[in-house]
Amino acid sequence: MIRRARKEEAAQIAELFMLAWPVEEILEFNSLTYEQLHESMTAIAAAEETIYSYENTIVAEVDGKVVGAMCAYDGADYQRLKQPIADVLGADSGFAQLKETEAGEFYLDSVGVLLEYRGRGIASSLFEAQCKRAASLGHKVAGLIVDVDKPQAEALYARLGFTYLDDKDFFGHTMKHMVRNLK
Repeated sequence: MIRRARKEEAAQIAELFMLAWPVEEILEFNSLTYEQLHESMTAIAAAEETIYSYENTIVAEVDGKVVGAMCAYDGADYQRLKQPIADVLGADSGFAQLKETEAGEFYLDSVGVLLEYRGRGIASSLFEAQCKRAASLGHKVAGLIVDVDKPQAEALYARLGFTYLDDKDFFGHTMKHMVRNLK
């Protein structure tokens, strides 16, 4: 079942999103431990008006367990929604300098599925649900970035209709920016 996330699921949301990120680079860049990053991201997921807020997140539930999550939002809101995260991580975190998306794109920010539930179409269902939501809100394009070191994820996105646009820097790591026309 795909549904809207709940505030009380913030720790699970944070864990799932962190599965999608180049965590080692983030930890090294920010001098954090995994536990510190998870704690910070849990607080951010429980907050309102942030990129990774439960408000911007849908989850996949199997037998009452949250096994996947995806956040998405209007790229025009990116700078405003990322500021609380930059404040939590600190001025030296590098987060404030990131530019993943912009106006004109409905941004599919992070998707994570627990390892034991991968290969069941859960991520595809989350993508389709967010793209349907984006189209219903009047967006014409959905975008995302994918780690250059994750060719399987890139292949999934290509099967879902996303095409390569350009490269983006993410904490010193190259990511491919891919887009999908919604109409």
